[in-house]
Amino acid sequence: MVVGDDERCQYLIDAFSGIFPGLKIIGGAEEPFYVASKENVSAIIYFRSNYPRSLLHEISHYCLAGDRRRNIDDFGFWYSPCGRTSEEQAMFESVEARPQGLEKAMCEIVGIKFSPSLDDFSGRPPSQGFLEDLDTAYREMLTSPPPTAAKALCGLKTYSEANGRLLVV
Repeated sequence: MVVGDDERCQYLIDAFSGIFPGLKIIGGAEEPFYVASKENVSAIIYFRSNYPRSLLHEISHYCLAGDRRRNIDDFGFWYSPCGRTSEEQAMFESVEARPQGLEKAMCEIVGIKFSPSLDDFSGRPPSQGFLEDLDTAYREMLTSPPPTAAKALCGLKTYSEANGRLLVV
């Protein structure tokens, strides 16, 4: 069965709601954002529009953030919008390879096409170092992921086996 982005997002929300029951996942945001849990209020991941890749990317950050950073809005990350200098883009790439490695592994499980994202519309290609770091991170996620990433990958695989893989048009 071929499905659209709305169905893909709902599939992923359903899967991750079972894997991380204390986490709310909400689409339709103009920009992705993580709101840390506060006084009996669940943490929330907002992902961009109805983009399944945005959802998977934000879940990847959640899985790799660790307990301390999960207690800080947006995991304490900085963000520089498009129009970054070469130095800013290099810094962005240095922190994005690992989450994108996990995102790639999750895309593979559910059948969503993955391509590296530089979050930069300047036309600059990804650096060779970024692509190599992403590939290293992807291999790590397949062989020895950290505990929360392992939980996400295992849960997503189990959900996918029980509910079928998504198919990309």
